[in-house]
Order: sequence, then C-alpha cells, then structure tokens
Amino acid sequence: MNPEQIKKRLQENYPESHVDVTDLTGTHDHYSVYIASDVFSGMSRIQRHKHVMAVFDAELKTGEVHALTIQTDLKTKES
Repeated sequence: MNPEQIKKRLQENYPESHVDVTDLTGTHDHYSVYIASDVFSGMSRIQRHKHVMAVFDAELKTGEVHALTIQTDLKTKES
C-alpha cells in the first residue's frame, strides 16, 4: 500500500476526520498515522489503536503493512 491508499482507507473508515500519513522508511510498509476523529470519543487509547489496526487487519496479517505507528485524538474545531 502507498501513503495515499492508507490515507484514503482511513478517511473512508473515519469520515469527517483529520488524517496524516507518513511513510517512515520509503518502502511502503512502515507507516505513522495520525487520526483526529469523533469516533474515538469514550474509547481508551488501547481501544482507539485496536480500532485503527482493524482497518488494516488483512494487510498486517500478510505483511503488506509491516509496522503501523498510531496517534489518535478527538476531533476539535481546529483539527
């Protein structure tokens, strides 16, 4: 997957969110993602990360996405 595909998938799963994706190594399998979404309201940090990891479950299992660093936040007016 490339960064645009990662971002598109996240935007599809977290509508009206703010998403940033960074390819950490240039190899298209190590990513850092930042997502600010109201979907995370009431979730613990672990629940938020599991929620995001589930979006890429197939790719993580096959190794297409090897590493995913996740930062989540609640969406605010500034996000």
